[in-house]
Amino acid sequence: MTADPRKSGSAPLLRRRFRVAVGDTDAAQVIYFAAPTRWAERLSSEWLADVGFATSKMLASGFGLPAVHCELSYHSPLRLDDELDATLWLDTLSTRSLTFRSDFALIDAPEPAVRMHLTQVYVRTSGAAPESLPLPDGLVARLQGQGAAGSPNTPDVDLFVENSS
Repeated sequence: MTADPRKSGSAPLLRRRFRVAVGDTDAAQVIYFAAPTRWAERLSSEWLADVGFATSKMLASGFGLPAVHCELSYHSPLRLDDELDATLWLDTLSTRSLTFRSDFALIDAPEPAVRMHLTQVYVRTSGAAPESLPLPDGLVARLQGQGAAGSPNTPDVDLFVENSS
């Protein structure tokens, strides 16, 4: 994994605040262990859509970003009605995959209560079996903070075609 982006000066991709809901908790009103996976998926899906790579548009074009590895670390409990700061970071980037890091911290807490790393691979979904491809140049540019992949919420289908590399 790469160094903590907060310490290297890089900015998060997305930050949202929300409250832990009843549906996120178990009978003891502590978060159900899988709840952060839903929260992290919501963050990454929102960011991808905002930069022109909505999952629905990718899938309709015959491409996708399936998860291939997920890792969660629980550092302190989160309970019903806790208000959270949810932050999405780019953790690692390679030719065919990316790893998002999602941090979930109590408001004003110095460290996250839960941290999740999710690795996704760019694939063509239209064949008999998914085929790994290089990440689209437009997506890489957005992940690296350069230029626009398309107007937010109006993605261009051509963005999803495989690179010439």
